[in-house]
Amino acid sequence: MSRNFILTLAFLLFACPILAALPPEQAQQLFDRARPSLVAVQYTLEGEFGRRDLTGPGIVIAENGLVVTPLALFPIAIPDEQMKDFKIILPGDQETELPALFLGRDERSDLAFLKTKDPQKWPAISFQDTPVNIADEVISIGLLPKETGYKPYYASAIVSAQLRGPVPQTLVSPSGLTSVGSPVFNTQGKAIGLVHAQLKQPILLGGASEDAQGFSPLPPRFFVPARDFLPSLADPPTGKPLQIPWLGAQLTGPSKEVAEYFNLKNVPVALVGEVIPKTAAEKAGLKSGDKIVKLNGQPLERGDEPNDTPRIMIRAIRRMNVGDKITLTILRTKGQPTIDLTVTLEEQPRQANLAKRFYAEDLGLSVREALFADTYLKRLPQDTPGVVVAYIRPASAAATAALRAGDFVKELNSVAVQTLDQFKTQYQGFRKARPKEVVVLVVVREGTTQVIKIEPPQ
Repeated sequence: MSRNFILTLAFLLFACPILAALPPEQAQQLFDRARPSLVAVQYTLEGEFGRRDLTGPGIVIAENGLVVTPLALFPIAIPDEQMKDFKIILPGDQETELPALFLGRDERSDLAFLKTKDPQKWPAISFQDTPVNIADEVISIGLLPKETGYKPYYASAIVSAQLRGPVPQTLVSPSGLTSVGSPVFNTQGKAIGLVHAQLKQPILLGGASEDAQGFSPLPPRFFVPARDFLPSLADPPTGKPLQIPWLGAQLTGPSKEVAEYFNLKNVPVALVGEVIPKTAAEKAGLKSGDKIVKLNGQPLERGDEPNDTPRIMIRAIRRMNVGDKITLTILRTKGQPTIDLTVTLEEQPRQANLAKRFYAEDLGLSVREALFADTYLKRLPQDTPGVVVAYIRPASAAATAALRAGDFVKELNSVAVQTLDQFKTQYQGFRKARPKEVVVLVVVREGTTQVIKIEPPQ
């Protein structure tokens, strides 16, 4: 066991104050009841950088083997095709590993779901929308890292603040909570929240590197109330990417001057920025500069920061369904009545994790299919053909040539790039016929067209 891990564990056990409002017998009963529902989730990441096994926390939420884990264990930046060999590990002396199916990411609540291939009959944790008050005691039960055998551990803390924002959070003190991905309980034993991913708090219980500890020197201080993620637990992914609705417009909080000018000083408002062409927002008549003051007849929700209101609204829309009709009440002109616009929500464009990739190992670069976001951000027509640089291996030929991730590739050796398959076929044919010649790419970067010459390894 490493010295760093011993020091971290010592801090957790001795440096943090121990609260004991819950009688020891009840605390032990809660610990014993929750422990069988805590598992480890593991998968193999196989990509341009080789193979790595990554392991994080999971919670059994249905006795048939359905497990939930923080989305941070499966970042959107990781392509789905690079995630393989999913397993659910039962902690204990035997560390039983069971093959699992990855059901998908859920961006609505920042969670991911897996299920064992074979049906199980496991004790499950049932989360409830039960509010807490300031000075209430809460208990979290989590897993220690792999080098301890994923041993469960217990922490108690006091609710000290309730924060409003796109993701509601509860702040605790003084001792903090158990690791990210742990369930949070009240003193009646009800599961009321989840320790979500947060700044400087690792998600991995092992596998990132040889010295991965799964701990921060300071334990987590925030958890998300169950009301925020209960809709996802009731309607989890089923193995196919979720259809997430979007508006198709940029939203921000208004400046103080804008709010005062339109008499909206104390009103939660989402200010419309750019309206993306051919999206639901444009079709409904939404315009840049509109001030959204109501969603479906209800005032927008206020956060603790001015820019929280549009982010809360976006998150609310993401939890609706593609095809739903929503009503936006907007203020367009000072001194004029508000206007109601009906918007039919459409599916958000395909994300990078679903795009196919090709790795040119000799040059140390990966390219992927071009997506809507790539052409939009680079101000290119939506149907512009090409591929996008997804990965540059450090110290590779591509890195030496100053190629960058995100570059939009329009030409390969003076031939226009149409699709990923065409790029792959053309590159492989060129490399086989002329293994020592320079590869010339024409790319779009930050609004300019650049020529990148890559010298192949000799």
